Amino acid sequence: MEWETIPQLVQSAGDRFGDAEAVADGPLRLTFAELAERVRTAAGAFRAQGVGKGDRAAVWAPNSAEWIIAAFGLVTAGGVLVPVNTRFKAEEAADIVRRSGAKASSSSRVPRAGVHRPGRASR
Repeated sequence: MEWETIPQLVQSAGDRFGDAEAVADGPLRLTFAELAERVRTAAGAFRAQGVGKGDRAAVWAPNSAEWIIAAFGLVTAGGVLVPVNTRFKAEEAADIVRRSGAKASSSSRVPRAGVHRPGRASR
């Protein structure tokens, strides 16, 4: 099988492996189909906030299922991932977000209703 993009790979894995376990994060278990659906949902949330092709967005979260979903969702929306080290202090993370030119950022939790836009209050 050949994929030209990471989003194609994620969706293909969802179709091919369906109910097989894809992610184990503590008590949370996601199948490939569930992961693909959550990635589509996150992509829609990023798009709804205006993140599109080539736009940078920062993800400041620990390694987790939510980080995977946010990263794949962002790429699916056409965005460019700016990973922020979770060991950074708030001021350091803010500097990375500012210098990267990130249009949006997400921390700790995957956006459901939206993402944080740097310089604005979180929702």
